[in-house]
Amino acid sequence: MDGIAMARRSLALLSIAMMSATAASAQTTRVEPSRWRIGASTGAWVPFSSLIRAADSDDTRLAAGPAFVMEPQYIASSAVAIYANVSMAFGAVSLGSSIRPAVVGPSSQVVLAASTAGLMLAPVGWLGDYVQPTIRLGGGFKWYAFDLTDAQNQVRPTADIGLGFRGTGIGAIEVTAEVRYLPSSFDQSKLPTRGIAPQDQRQNDLVFSVGFGIRPPASREN
Repeated sequence: MDGIAMARRSLALLSIAMMSATAASAQTTRVEPSRWRIGASTGAWVPFSSLIRAADSDDTRLAAGPAFVMEPQYIASSAVAIYANVSMAFGAVSLGSSIRPAVVGPSSQVVLAASTAGLMLAPVGWLGDYVQPTIRLGGGFKWYAFDLTDAQNQVRPTADIGLGFRGTGIGAIEVTAEVRYLPSSFDQSKLPTRGIAPQDQRQNDLVFSVGFGIRPPASREN
């Protein structure tokens, strides 16, 4: 009987020790949320302004094309993040009457790209626990690359303003939807024009996108 009682006492002491160790571990182990979010999205880049407005209304303009976006964010607080964005689109140019008739290809393809940075604001609690509105405020540069004879590529400054939504509450993955406004100007002297005095033409581009964001695994600190 003494042996059985001793075994019971030993088992009880072992259980207490294990419970104490677990409680101590829970108190000293702290989970820190990741400060980084990596986003990717796809959609459409839609230019709304003509590159060259012609007197006969036969304008030179860009067509809409598919867009692809990559964006890392550093999360400064629950409602503010610092972002760096790279966007790229593949469209085509429609040549108007202000372009020299001899200008041909090799193709009408145009590559549009933007590299921007700024702040992403996401107010908490406005739309419930699982949806956050997002407000983008930033700026950077926009790049035009043409595949036309005698056309020159160009880089222009641009603002980056956006409104969207972020769906949360599904673990490390977040769903995003956004429309961005990229205003800039276009230097008409970079195209082979005729009969006009080249100038800077205002450009109003919208980028529509849907995608996802991933928060890397959280780190643990003792």
